[in-house]
Amino acid sequence: AILYFLEKGAQPTGTVHDILRKAEFFKEIIYN
Repeated sequence: AILYFLEKGAQPTGTVHDILRKAEFFKEIIYN
């Protein structure tokens, strides 16, 4: 994941934000 972020260095915040949103989405599915 870290290497992916480094490769996507042009838009790190956008990439991290998108992944965090997906992570929250999957957590909602898993725990509910």
